[in-house]
Amino acid sequence: MTYCLVHTQPEDWYSVNLTDLKEAGFPKRVTRMELVQLLSTKYPDHKWEKVYLLRGRFAQQDRLERAVATLFPVSYK
Repeated sequence: MTYCLVHTQPEDWYSVNLTDLKEAGFPKRVTRMELVQLLSTKYPDHKWEKVYLLRGRFAQQDRLERAVATLFPVSYK
């Protein structure tokens, strides 16, 4: 399986895990914390939610829930 690691937005990195990176040829010795540091260097103006990068794909459900709530707000009267 080949992974496309071309990202057009910094936020795209939230959905990538270390296994994906290693399968695409990223050095196996790089830790999640080092990935956070690399991304902070690459995108210095982006405000990273480091907890999502450190948690990897486990954070995707939280992000999806917030995105859906933003798109489809529910109001109680």
